[in-house]
Amino acid sequence: MRTLQKFGLLFTLTVLSGVPASAQSIHAGSASGSYTNDFCPQVQATLKTQYFEHTCVTSQGTGDNVEKVLSNPVDVGLGQLDIVAAQALEHPDKLTIVNPKLGLECLYAVTTDQSVTSLTRLAARMPVALPPQKSGSTATFEYLQSLDAGLAKLRKVTYHQSALEAVQAVIKGEAALAFFVQFPNTENTVFETINDAGLKFIPVINREILRREVVGLSVYEPQEVVVTPAGLLGKLTGKEPTKIDTTCTPMVLFTGSPNQLPEGSTEREDQDEVIKLLGKVQRPDNKTWKDTFANAIAIGKDKVESLIEKYSH
Repeated sequence: MRTLQKFGLLFTLTVLSGVPASAQSIHAGSASGSYTNDFCPQVQATLKTQYFEHTCVTSQGTGDNVEKVLSNPVDVGLGQLDIVAAQALEHPDKLTIVNPKLGLECLYAVTTDQSVTSLTRLAARMPVALPPQKSGSTATFEYLQSLDAGLAKLRKVTYHQSALEAVQAVIKGEAALAFFVQFPNTENTVFETINDAGLKFIPVINREILRREVVGLSVYEPQEVVVTPAGLLGKLTGKEPTKIDTTCTPMVLFTGSPNQLPEGSTEREDQDEVIKLLGKVQRPDNKTWKDTFANAIAIGKDKVESLIEKYSH
């Protein structure tokens, strides 16, 4: 399987259109999320090395970020590759997507219902909580619904301000299952809340999702992901943290294509430079993030086949 983690600049899609005269922004995520607090500052610092004055702004997530960049092509967005690539194909010739290998975001479902073992054959009446409607998590869930008639028939889907609030809805009994896409950071409040409440993690993996490709490259990767911290007691006793097998997608950066700007113009030169700089953005390197990046391990082909059989029935 060829994955996007092996590539830097992925592909460019361009179109001619006017560029609004406004301040340049880097569209991140929620005020408390990793996009805003950990990755956007890295992007901003890299752009500042060449005196670009982009500022980090909050958003509802990947879907919202794509809308913002489509409206103002000189802006920059952060997002899940699966969603950004799908939007790029839906709006051809408008976006440049860059993958500087910032890490993988993984697909999670959590529930209080111990009888649920996969996202197949769920009752249509099952209440499901999702992050905001314009978030990457919701867009990914809608893609899963397009692959599974059972998920498509769910009648009680509610949207919340964040993945944390979606998880809390399950804890409060307002929903039976929550779905979200996030970095495998077990020290994150979302994971702490899930583990403290004893919620059950559900693997999100099937043949159809792993077959999805854009320009011949897989946008999803099967990974073995740590979902509970080892903790001091675990380290002393040698107890292994809990892991699940699920699907992940690269986090990417994107902006408008430089072809939207007049050839030979200063604005187009600047946009070309922005794209080059996005490819140089570094991932956070503190201990928490090093541990987070180590929490996702690629699954071998033989095991993938057995997992697909297990969770597709």
